[in-house]
Amino acid sequence: MGRRIKPIGGEFWCDNKIFNNSADNLNKTEAVLLNGGQSSIEFILQDIKLRENEHILMPSYLCPTILYKFKKYNINILFYEINGDLSINIESVSRLIEKFNIKALFFINYFGFYHNNMTIEYLRNLRNNGLILIEDAVQMLWFKRLNKFIGDYIFNSYRKFFPVDGSLVLCNKTFKFNTIKDEYYSLINQARINKTKYIENNIGEEEEFLGKFSEAERWYYKRKTINGMDAESKQFLRSVNYPWIKDQRLINYNYLYDNLYKLNKVRLLFHKDQIEDNVPLVLPVLINNRDFVREELRKHNIYCPVHWDITEESWAVNFPKSLELSKSLLSIPMDWRYDKEDMNYFLGKFSSVLVE
Repeated sequence: MGRRIKPIGGEFWCDNKIFNNSADNLNKTEAVLLNGGQSSIEFILQDIKLRENEHILMPSYLCPTILYKFKKYNINILFYEINGDLSINIESVSRLIEKFNIKALFFINYFGFYHNNMTIEYLRNLRNNGLILIEDAVQMLWFKRLNKFIGDYIFNSYRKFFPVDGSLVLCNKTFKFNTIKDEYYSLINQARINKTKYIENNIGEEEEFLGKFSEAERWYYKRKTINGMDAESKQFLRSVNYPWIKDQRLINYNYLYDNLYKLNKVRLLFHKDQIEDNVPLVLPVLINNRDFVREELRKHNIYCPVHWDITEESWAVNFPKSLELSKSLLSIPMDWRYDKEDMNYFLGKFSSVLVE
């Protein structure tokens, strides 16, 4: 079997077609500009100043790395239940608020989708009654405040969408933090350069950039201070052709949705009509034998990430719905790197694997 040069999924590579030199996406952006999601979480935790007897409510379905900074500051965490359709279990939240001293609630806009209007209204009422809302909009592409953002703090992570680092925190303050170009910067930039050479010119080997990406990831979580966004990342993000990238993602999402809903063995979590001003990260589906399907797709140079593996986490045993999500959810890439031919290639391989 020949090697398909253009993989579907995996880390981003550089491509000039994503830029528009006349764009200025960060113009008049009133936010705290940081180097990534971990710095944003740390900034938020420092800013809200929890007392020893206060707790933060966290969703039972989340990326375990989110908790790194919470553990660093010995934050009192209580988990609330997430339903099988990724909605917030309001009864679970209400019970915890009645029983404990809750200072803040952390919630996730899963895969770049807003929660339903009833949930948003419930959360807004909590905020009006003094509860701090921390809105994780990491899986949504944005540069300005979107229509349904309701958090006291809202943050993102651009490395989920581009070969660049950076994060915005929307809140009622603005701060400037120093930029420290540490070992992570060197490793991640070299990894991205190497992958670009491999994809565009077939230069080098996969192992060369995969190893550097892995090493960079380890360094990313070793950082001990809040780090500001560097000048190169700011310039990159200013110049991104956001309208074109948004259109490409939505075209691919709609095309995949229209083809996948016909498959009996696939459960789609977010209808295409739920896209408003939001730009999703991936198209998430629930399937049986997820790990088998994922490994088979890898043989065809299709790399679907897992969001997220919580099977080894101590809290997970108390949340069977979240555990089931963790075991059966597959994230399908549908970003600006791919056209209809790529999506058809994925659909063909995916359909054949499902019937094996």
